[in-house]
Amino acid sequence: MRKVYLGVTLILAMLLAVTPVVARPAASSGTTHVVLAGETLFSIARYYGLDVDTLARANGIVNPNVLYAGQVLVIPTESPEPVSNGGVYIVQPGDTLLSIALRLGVNMWDLARLNSIFNPNTIYVGQKLVVPGTQPPPQPQPQPTAQPSPAATRPAPTTVSGWRGAYYQGTDPTGEPLFVRTDAAINFHWGETSPDVRLNTDGFSVHWTRTINFRGGVYRFQMTADDGTRIWIDGQVVLDEWHTQQPAATYTKDVTLTPGRHLVAVDYYDESGTATAQFTFRRLGDAVAPTPTPAPSAQPTAAPQTDLPGDAWLGEYFTNMELRGQPAFTRRDPAIGFEWGSDSPAPGIPGDYFGVRWSRVAPFYADDYIFCARADDGIRLYLDQQLVIDEWHSSKADRNYCHAIDVTKGIHTITVQYYEYERDALAYVWWERH
Repeated sequence: MRKVYLGVTLILAMLLAVTPVVARPAASSGTTHVVLAGETLFSIARYYGLDVDTLARANGIVNPNVLYAGQVLVIPTESPEPVSNGGVYIVQPGDTLLSIALRLGVNMWDLARLNSIFNPNTIYVGQKLVVPGTQPPPQPQPQPTAQPSPAATRPAPTTVSGWRGAYYQGTDPTGEPLFVRTDAAINFHWGETSPDVRLNTDGFSVHWTRTINFRGGVYRFQMTADDGTRIWIDGQVVLDEWHTQQPAATYTKDVTLTPGRHLVAVDYYDESGTATAQFTFRRLGDAVAPTPTPAPSAQPTAAPQTDLPGDAWLGEYFTNMELRGQPAFTRRDPAIGFEWGSDSPAPGIPGDYFGVRWSRVAPFYADDYIFCARADDGIRLYLDQQLVIDEWHSSKADRNYCHAIDVTKGIHTITVQYYEYERDALAYVWWERH
């Protein structure tokens, strides 16, 4: 019996000696990581001292919640620094203008305009892009500030060249702030980082104020926030979205202002997760007036019975907004990226009350795609016979529309319909693999 016991003990010792022990690789020992049961992308990124977005991009991960045990992740050995101190971004392999803008927390169209990019689909690796808002803001001279009255609900504003940002620890931006600084613009995508070393990454709030001289008329105020936000004009709340949410959402409010100086205030708080705060405004006109909308057709307007190009768009230009009858002018457009303003888009076409139909074929992978359009006024986009974007209405300013769909592998037909009512005319269309 003793021999049997000793034999079993010896066998167990040999098995333990040869059984490999699964362990997490040291952060400095290699460039890959094998996902263990129970790990998340956040825990792995934190272990290696990386940002979650950086780790996701390095591995082509669209949904950071989808990982599986045994998956091999590439660990970036050093964080890429495509943005130089001068505020210039160097285009990397796989970049698109939209992904660069999201990564830097700037507006894609501001980025395109600043770099004279007419077609947002056309950028190249190594291209140097100037990043909007990267010039350092002027440092304000210290000014003694009066203590707020006990009855006041908001800190007294200070007139500065930028925004006076009062930053608070906690989600209530009232009382005495932790610190105050001048922000050149409210255009931040902090992600899961802190706005300042003095603040936590979660559970903070900001109250921005600025006195602005307005021309007068109707203005559209827009705020993209994750989480809550409010907009105040002269002490009155004009937009109230004070709630926790994910992901970021965009809110707009049209306000009629008299000519002169008005105090604009923006409240923001971040509860947890990613943090985004982006505020803009623009003048729409002297007064709000209803604009007619052409009656939508029951079926999409049929494309001409000809072979469609694969390297350009077949553009058919109409002298009416309903795309009725035969086109007055036809040409090949290399891309849908036009800002005509009040000018005519083509010979024989008026500057207002016209329509365009663009058609082409293009190859696609079997994957999710995001189709986007920017228009002033109405626009539709069809993939084959499927209506993907339907924004057939007039507007006082250009707007962006995006929609994600599954696309099967092969050659597909894309049809875009557009109409211009009056004033400025603008049309952009693009898509990218998601």
